[in-house]
Amino acid sequence: MGIAERKAASQFEETIYPKLKKEIDAAAHFEVPVEVDWNTLTVDGYQHLYEEAWPKIYFTPLIGALKAIAVDDLGREVLRSALKRVVIRNTTGAASGTSMVRFQDGVLTLDHEPVTNVDNLEDRQEHIQKALEAAPEDAGHPEDPLAAFLAWNAHGVDATLFVLQKLAWRQQAGIPVILPRMTLLMRSGRGVTGILREILEDRREGRSVLVWVPRESGMPYDDLVLVPVNTIEAISVHDAPAFGALRRDAPPTPSLLELRRRLAALETQLRGLLETSVSVGLGPEVQATSAKDLRALGFLADRAREVLEGLGKDKVGKAALREKVQRIQLSVADDKGVAVSGHALELTTGRRPVDWYTRKELEEAVQSAL
Repeated sequence: MGIAERKAASQFEETIYPKLKKEIDAAAHFEVPVEVDWNTLTVDGYQHLYEEAWPKIYFTPLIGALKAIAVDDLGREVLRSALKRVVIRNTTGAASGTSMVRFQDGVLTLDHEPVTNVDNLEDRQEHIQKALEAAPEDAGHPEDPLAAFLAWNAHGVDATLFVLQKLAWRQQAGIPVILPRMTLLMRSGRGVTGILREILEDRREGRSVLVWVPRESGMPYDDLVLVPVNTIEAISVHDAPAFGALRRDAPPTPSLLELRRRLAALETQLRGLLETSVSVGLGPEVQATSAKDLRALGFLADRAREVLEGLGKDKVGKAALREKVQRIQLSVADDKGVAVSGHALELTTGRRPVDWYTRKELEEAVQSAL
């Protein structure tokens, strides 16, 4: 880096950067700590482009993304709590919005070549905004591949059959859980592999497991196999790490900002239906920083909207809500529950998908609490 490059970088830092920093703070509605690694931004022979290129590559897209998120009080609140620092540098040779952005532990890093693809501002702003708004990623499977199954404490054949039936019931009721494949090993030496659909009761023959065997390649139909429970010697549960997990087509995990905006929309809707100043939000102790909690709260928010909207349109339900409820608070815990306490309707969902409320369950629980 020669004298010309150092002078151009110094002039930018002293005369142009202070104005850009004020725009960043104004867009975010708070003072954002920003660290710029000026030495990595300087490129030999391109000092004449710094004044035009650096704002377009780093600062203008950042300002645009912050403005888009901080468009309302909810966005400003989430941004203030999530964004701790911005780091601007050129260390990886990235030349696109996709590869330049990293947001981890509250630190937004913008790492991009300083004079490449200068005019792709929209692409960079889009990816900065997505990174800031994104839901947290799952921590991944635990080291023990059997942990998901062992958490159910299914200590025996009957207990395992009950757990598999519970999963089947929950899926049929609208919870998007995976139904694991199993193999029932019988005393005769035969094995039946498929998915438990139901445990049937018959006065003469006793209990039987209805096993659904999905069609295979080249086979036109699914099969159903009835296996008497008293003939089962052992059960093999397949795909153990994903036991009780969500299907791939389940709704995506919402970000905290998206969740808060859903609740704000529900609040507006209920105020119109009930003609009161009822508030809707997360419980006071809810952190909602993990993907698991956000996923559970997002599902609860959707069911709460369906149930409360229905009650608000019902004469008796509307009267009960107007009389007893001033606040509606959503929480997540190991155990689910619904209660009214101090004019607050508290809706708590379980963390595991199998413990989430179906619409019918939540409706009955809310009506009972009111």
